[in-house]
Amino acid sequence: MNSFDHPRRYVTDRLTVRPGLLLLLGSTVLAACSVLKPVNLLNALVPSSGYTLASDIAYGLDERQKMDIYFPTKPAPESRVIVFVYGGAWREGNRSEYKFVGQALADAGHVVLIPDYRLYPSVIFPEFLRDIADAIAALKLSFAQRSGDSIDQVVLMGHSSGAHTVAMLASDPRWLDSSGITPAALIAIAGPYDLPLDDPEVEPVFRSVSGFDEARPVALVTSEHPPALLVHGDKDKRVKPFHTRHYAAALTAARVPVKVHWLKETRHAASISGLAAPLDSSSENRDRITGFLEGL
Repeated sequence: MNSFDHPRRYVTDRLTVRPGLLLLLGSTVLAACSVLKPVNLLNALVPSSGYTLASDIAYGLDERQKMDIYFPTKPAPESRVIVFVYGGAWREGNRSEYKFVGQALADAGHVVLIPDYRLYPSVIFPEFLRDIADAIAALKLSFAQRSGDSIDQVVLMGHSSGAHTVAMLASDPRWLDSSGITPAALIAIAGPYDLPLDDPEVEPVFRSVSGFDEARPVALVTSEHPPALLVHGDKDKRVKPFHTRHYAAALTAARVPVKVHWLKETRHAASISGLAAPLDSSSENRDRITGFLEGL
């Protein structure tokens, strides 16, 4: 398996801005954007409408244990609560870099939680899974305080190593038992589900694993697994498409409803950055995901 990546470094794989959009930006804005990192440029072009943001909510004592919640201005008739876990090889990433994900899904009428979590080398597996489980438990409290409503289900969503994390949570419900929340569905984008523990990038992060299958979602699937949408770019050279094929086969064998969507001519980072409103590639992936949510 090749090294992981996320939009901070590789959004330029396929950052194609819609014609005419740049004409709407003044020269001052364009000059400022020219010195930004690609993901910051992307987020600068994303609308700040369609949601209200509750930010910097602590779910633990560590500085990395904070989360943002995007509340839709106009909730969908069947609004879902989505937990999005970003990638970065379990080594890097920040929730602020994924405004474009929160905006896209909240604008479609859904509540979106984006947590930070502790990273290697500060922690190893399974501590980042525990962090996401703790963030989900804190989400339940924050949601009740804000709306007066209770939630008992979430949709788990992730990209790259974050997709591996949410696939682990979906495959082993014990992680969420203490929160009283169950996964209603899984949306997993370009994740390493058939994790090679002997890979030099993977081995130090998962050195606590005692059995080969302990951290491989493909080996943990049961009939209790929630319905899944698996998305992968057919030109992904960082997390190879066979991971999605193997995971889909395991889900099918367990009689779990699964849909697989291949993004044509799409590399690893573009499979998530394509959710952003300014990109020409956005509609295919965003529409497939929102359609899946509507069908739950």
